[in-house]
Amino acid sequence: MPVTVELTGVRFGYGAEPILDGVDLDLSAGEFAVLAGANGSGKSTLLKLCVGLLRPADGSVTVLGGSPLDPAIRRRIGYAPQGLRMATSLPVSVTEVVAAGLTPSKGLLRRMDRRDWSKVNAALESVGLGDLSAECLFELSGGQQQRAILARALVADPDILLLDEPTTGIDQRLRPALAQELRRRADAGATVVAVSHDPDDFHQECDRILVIEDGRVRQITHEEFHTHLALGGGGSR
Repeated sequence: MPVTVELTGVRFGYGAEPILDGVDLDLSAGEFAVLAGANGSGKSTLLKLCVGLLRPADGSVTVLGGSPLDPAIRRRIGYAPQGLRMATSLPVSVTEVVAAGLTPSKGLLRRMDRRDWSKVNAALESVGLGDLSAECLFELSGGQQQRAILARALVADPDILLLDEPTTGIDQRLRPALAQELRRRADAGATVVAVSHDPDDFHQECDRILVIEDGRVRQITHEEFHTHLALGGGGSR
């Protein structure tokens, strides 16, 4: 399968000390990878570099053969950040927020059709929000808002899915279905990267487990993942 995400010698830091210090990483179409690491290790930072929200201090990030800053490439990426808590008085429904995920591929002027609404409904069901679709987003809990943002990332069937702690706010009984949905997306050719600190969420469905340590990314086994968690791995940045 073709390489869809390539990081070469990537360095990045928020201060004098680098967080990512020479990261080399290739991800392919059809691959489902879980990304782990201790608090502040750079997991969220790595996703932001891949989606073009941050630029490396050194090295290169290539996504789908080009720059993630290219609008034509960015619209092919589904991104769900962690801990996004919205607060506004705008009466935006959950359905409207998720449907907005189709705008980059459809354009602002094209009207939603039956197929589009079917995608919205399927995305809502995949995160357990089908019964809250008509609710105002900003009246929901933080976890429910997070699930809506996840559904927005899923709805357009992007070529790349970058998900930061996607099980946040999702009940334990719904997590296996989400993992299976992400596996289905990968089997259909998407590249899926999920930051996670809980091996029970994805370990039966993912292809690779990656961990960031000392500014570098390396692949680990499921057993090493459990050991990593027991030593305090997880968190964001």
